[in-house]
Amino acid sequence: MAASMDIVIQKYFAENSEEAAKELAKDLNKNSDRFLAFIEQLESHLTSTDNVTRGRATQFIGDVLELLPVAFLTTEQTEVVARFLLAKLCDTHSVQPHALKSLAVLTNRCKLLPNGLPEDICRTIFREIQNQTLSHSDRRSTYSIFQNLLGYSNKAVEQMGGDFVIGFIQQMDAEKDPRNLLICFNIAHYVSSRMPLGPFTEEMFEVLGCYFPIDFVPSPNDPQCISKEELVSGLRKCLAATADFAEYSLPLFLEKMTSDLQEARKEAMLTLIACAPVYRGRLTAYLGSLTSTLKREILMNISNDLVSAARQCIQAVYSAISPDELVENSMNDTLSASIVELYQDSVKYFDGSDTKKSCLAFSMFTSVAAASAKAFCVVTPLVLPSLLSHCSQSSQVSDQLLYMKELKDLVSLIQQFNSYKDVVQVIKDNHNALLELYETKLNQTDNIDLQLKSIEGITLLTSPSLCDAIDKAQVFATTLLQKSLHITDPLLRKSVLSSLHNLVLQSPSLGPDIVKSLTQACDSGAAINLVFDTLVQVVVNKDLFQIVNEFLLQRLSEVKTEDVSDALERIKSLARLFVQMKSDEQCVGLFLHTTVLQLLQSSVASTLQWTDASRECCALYMTEMRNFFKTLSQYLEKSDIISMWNRLTQLMLESNTTNIGIVGDFPTLKPLQPTSPWQHTRLITLLEGFITGGDIQAMVDHRETIFESMFILSQECEDSFTRASACRCLAVIFNKAPIGGEIHWLLEPLLERLRQALSPDRPLMNRLRALNTWLWLTKASECRGHSATSILSSYLFALLDDSELGPDVATGLAMIVQDMDDVFSPALRSNVTPLYKQRFFSLNIRTLLEGYERNKATGRQEHFLTAISSVTSYLPLQVLKPHLAKLVPMLLLGLKQDNSSLSNTLTLVSSAILHATEEVTPSVDELTNQLLDLAHTHKAMKVRILSLQCLESMTSLPVHKISPLQTKVVSNLARSLDDKKRLVRKQAVSARCAWISLGKSKK
Repeated sequence: MAASMDIVIQKYFAENSEEAAKELAKDLNKNSDRFLAFIEQLESHLTSTDNVTRGRATQFIGDVLELLPVAFLTTEQTEVVARFLLAKLCDTHSVQPHALKSLAVLTNRCKLLPNGLPEDICRTIFREIQNQTLSHSDRRSTYSIFQNLLGYSNKAVEQMGGDFVIGFIQQMDAEKDPRNLLICFNIAHYVSSRMPLGPFTEEMFEVLGCYFPIDFVPSPNDPQCISKEELVSGLRKCLAATADFAEYSLPLFLEKMTSDLQEARKEAMLTLIACAPVYRGRLTAYLGSLTSTLKREILMNISNDLVSAARQCIQAVYSAISPDELVENSMNDTLSASIVELYQDSVKYFDGSDTKKSCLAFSMFTSVAAASAKAFCVVTPLVLPSLLSHCSQSSQVSDQLLYMKELKDLVSLIQQFNSYKDVVQVIKDNHNALLELYETKLNQTDNIDLQLKSIEGITLLTSPSLCDAIDKAQVFATTLLQKSLHITDPLLRKSVLSSLHNLVLQSPSLGPDIVKSLTQACDSGAAINLVFDTLVQVVVNKDLFQIVNEFLLQRLSEVKTEDVSDALERIKSLARLFVQMKSDEQCVGLFLHTTVLQLLQSSVASTLQWTDASRECCALYMTEMRNFFKTLSQYLEKSDIISMWNRLTQLMLESNTTNIGIVGDFPTLKPLQPTSPWQHTRLITLLEGFITGGDIQAMVDHRETIFESMFILSQECEDSFTRASACRCLAVIFNKAPIGGEIHWLLEPLLERLRQALSPDRPLMNRLRALNTWLWLTKASECRGHSATSILSSYLFALLDDSELGPDVATGLAMIVQDMDDVFSPALRSNVTPLYKQRFFSLNIRTLLEGYERNKATGRQEHFLTAISSVTSYLPLQVLKPHLAKLVPMLLLGLKQDNSSLSNTLTLVSSAILHATEEVTPSVDELTNQLLDLAHTHKAMKVRILSLQCLESMTSLPVHKISPLQTKVVSNLARSLDDKKRLVRKQAVSARCAWISLGKSKK
């Protein structure tokens, strides 16, 4: 062992130090007793007359120890090594850094130091090390030792008291390295917060305060450099570590708050925010100066950041000096006297001659009021009368909005302090005046923003803690009801309904009367959709749920088949009612046993009423029913899904109408038979909606039978609505099917039958039906990223060569990259992999481009051109950008095709013009001609507008490329100025102005 260790030591001193340390550590790890033998083996090097050799030998100990496990050495070994390293600190200046580094490793790896050793380490460093003479990396070793000792031997260090404090101050003094400063700030925070500073308080503050505020710019070439934010946070914690710093910090903060540098003022305020809760009573002596300075900052309004910091700071200051408990509302205590003095200094700004400054003053007092319940009780009586006066008397709507905002911010504080009786009483004293103002603004103004603020204010004032009398809440409820039956603006309506909901929630006794008023409104000519929307919003408990649910069901039963629009509103309302109360188990149970059954009965019974003349009405009705069952299954528990699935499958497979409550003779239903009347087959829409929203894992029984039946319907049923529903149902089942062999078991037989149906010898109608099913299965497979995707998509691309099906395949490919959140989305428990659209494009774009080139001579290149346009129209530009050089010519050709994807193609072209200039510029002449033609001749208004937007986007291209076209474009755009549609004319003016001013901005 001695021989081998000697070889490794020689290797270390032969400059291969890293490998030697690893080799020796690996050997020592087997037996800790050998570590002292290793030091003995180093004796000749440790006692060498050469300073460099002694230094390297000393550091070798630390290098090896750093590679050994934590707590590897025993307590006795630790003390021996530590004492030896301490002796080396008394060596020459060139050896000290190596000893410090090894000592830093030792204190970090050996957590249990013998008694007395931590103190000896600190005192030796204080005595022997002149830290300022060392390099920044060596100084870091010193600080790391202190940090390690405070972490593992904190009690021993704390017992040193002032000796450690002054010693650390001397070692830290004049430190400039940011990494070292971060360690120093951590140590200083610990010492200041956990140890009595005594006579060294001022010295500790001086060594920290000299860095305030932090002025540091990280090096851009050092990605691991300490950030300014880290240093600022570290210093801020130090200054907030003890109240003893207050007498030194506060004058410093006041000085910086009056600095010409905005950043210094902001940092002083933010640091005071952190210090205020600690300084508390020490703030009183500086209160007048602080509030005066902060008031000036707020009213100067130099920047939003400074105003925000000043408001937070003044709140923190008053919060710190507020009593812990709300005492008598006297103006004689320090807090009240200071607020009154601040008010007297600021009252001149409340006259309203300068609205902005006036609002700033009010916002300042709102911040003061937010400091504590006591502060709120003092501030509100002082400023509220003036604020109410401005809100009611200001002639300009813009001024009213500003004052109403300040009023709302002040009154909103009641939510923060509503547990204090004195605070509540302050608002109650002004309750009538506030309500009168809000009601006046709500009823006498047409400004939506003012109405919104009025509703928010009244909602606050009608909370049970403030509104003792139920009649006041009733008056407000009546006002809201009237508004809810007439307001159609989305924002205002949302606010009205939210307030009404909260009012009923806080005062449930109002609920029955409100519901009664709304039900009566249905017969008074009010808009049914608004009434039902409001009815749903006021449901907050089971009793109201029952009343509203029964009312909606009754109204639904009264609807005639020709009044399908009324039926749709009732079904939508029932779905919203379920979503609102879905967390209440009793309401869900009631809904399943009454509402759902009645809707099923209604759907089945209506099969006797639909006629060929009412096919479209039936489609609308069944679509809404599908949405209802999708919403229902989306929120049901697994047991409820199983129960409802069994009920639906019995109805569809066994024609069992008794299980949905239809008794007596009823014509036999066979919804899954392709030969059944379309009135019967359309019932599968209910099943489709339930499968789309629900958990497929709970729909086990008869799932394969349903899948097979849907496939047959998709191919053989003559009703197009039924076929579309069957295709979606197939796709959803395939997308949601559990991972494993079941997917292939479902899919493989279908693919073979679809290939046969797609063969050229079959009738075109059959081929189109099979193609539609294939497209839906491909979409489902792409969404979940299944292995069958390549088979499905490659077959589709092969069909582009088909003269009959090629055009339909080309347009149908758009479906695969379109968003279909109503069918496939995580919210509906579908399997949707991220970036599936981008993956589909990347894997297949080459096939499309090659197909286009290959078919130039056959005349079928248009199929591929349409396919490229269909796929690219729904993808983000970032995905297409690498391929734009090849795609831009295709897109230009796509502009000549008048198909459903033309609008999307124009949108993509516009993005390409703005973000892929180099790819578009070579084709600028052809593109301009195409866009001018579309802008003037196309029959669709949307296409004309998009074409004009593209032309306007072209002005961002290099001027020297498009300036030759300026005269032509300006002249041609004049024709669009006479377009029959106002929106087209508006866009034409914008585009023409951009071309007329071409190049002027650059000059």
